Amino acid sequence: MTIEDSNLKRILGVDLGMRRTGIAVSDELHLTTRALPNLIPKSRIEDVRYLLKLCQELDIAQVVIGYPVLMRSEEEGTMARRASGFAKCLQEEANQSNVKISVYLMNESLTSKEASRRLVQSGIKKENRKKALDGEVARILIEDFIELKKEQ
Repeated sequence: MTIEDSNLKRILGVDLGMRRTGIAVSDELHLTTRALPNLIPKSRIEDVRYLLKLCQELDIAQVVIGYPVLMRSEEEGTMARRASGFAKCLQEEANQSNVKISVYLMNESLTSKEASRRLVQSGIKKENRKKALDGEVARILIEDFIELKKEQ
């Protein structure tokens, strides 16, 4: 599936975490994004199956997974390897299940800082920010991906 083939389909953003996985979705025209409830990770296969079900329900064509490269060296650390393995597993399960999605890794450098700034600006109370942070990062991943597509 090419990026052009997926016009008028939604994009899913995924910010993998050990305790919480942030999830967000775009609208069909890629004009807006909204955070969905966080996923509490169970096992890789259970999380992948949950996301595939979500992709089918929401008519998702593309999934963007945050790829946390190490800031100074821009090398792949433990979490980046985890994201890479998760993306590969998600794509393989989608192919086997005949779910038509394309999975992408997106550098998530500085997204947490930007998400925190946005949450403060929007007036989210301090005690609620931690829970909202992962979904906001997932929204930023989608927005960055959309901007990247426009440049192509």
